[in-house]
Amino acid sequence: MNWIVVKKFPLEKDLTHIAGYLSECKIVHRIYEEAGEQVIATADPRLVGPIAQLLHELERGTLILQHNDAEAVSETTDIDEQQVPSFFQQVKVVPITAILIVLSILGAVLVSFDSQYQFVRYLSFQDVYRSSVISLPEFLSAGDIWRLITPTFLHFSFMHIFFNSLGLWDLGRRLELLLGKMNFVLFFVVTATLSNVAQFLWHPAGLFGGISGVVYALVGFIMVSHKLAPNKLTAVQPAELGFMLLWLVLCMTGVLDSFIGGGVANAAHLGGLLAGCAYAFFAVKPASAKV
Repeated sequence: MNWIVVKKFPLEKDLTHIAGYLSECKIVHRIYEEAGEQVIATADPRLVGPIAQLLHELERGTLILQHNDAEAVSETTDIDEQQVPSFFQQVKVVPITAILIVLSILGAVLVSFDSQYQFVRYLSFQDVYRSSVISLPEFLSAGDIWRLITPTFLHFSFMHIFFNSLGLWDLGRRLELLLGKMNFVLFFVVTATLSNVAQFLWHPAGLFGGISGVVYALVGFIMVSHKLAPNKLTAVQPAELGFMLLWLVLCMTGVLDSFIGGGVANAAHLGGLLAGCAYAFFAVKPASAKV
């Protein structure tokens, strides 16, 4: 069967209603991903024009589709294996998320080999070789601004980097597609900084690290964003978010410290969660306010 491309859309575009409408109309079509875009194609040359006109009217806002979601699910268009993107294809689409994971892995490797913290000392929030802790204003005036971010990449065990990488890959991809690459970078910088500062203010003398503060910022953003403007990208299973919140509470009680071989940066987790919630309130326009 020869598929004829009708139109291409960005990956973050929700095509659920379009797919459902075409299925209800018994229009043979296919929606797949190619080169970082979603493609709508049809096998019938006679339908190229009508489908293109339909999509044009939808973009202009002169047509609103209504269809039965339950029927649309039961009449899902054929999906072959070529439509499922490989891991490397996904990496090309969400390079920022992939880069953050790679930097975190490199940070874990550095910590494992630098037992005396000869190099880690330059990436920690404060130099671990200092005999005393300086205040946050003194820290900022010293000019080591990179230290606001770099503790995010330090990881102190295999389990630490493993679970943080899983959380970042699962949730980070969603936000990178939803916000766009540059806005996602801004989200990372803001939430990483706030979560690290929160942990420093709570325990100034401690050596801490990990990207889990940003992962909890993703949790907070997704929860608030999906309430304000529901989107397929933020439609995370409640059980997954509930587990993350339960883990946060358990860690804060201290009962898990003996099992994981060290303390948990609870202030970074809570600070990240609150930062992500606040970020969504400022960045996401409620669905009812959209034109």
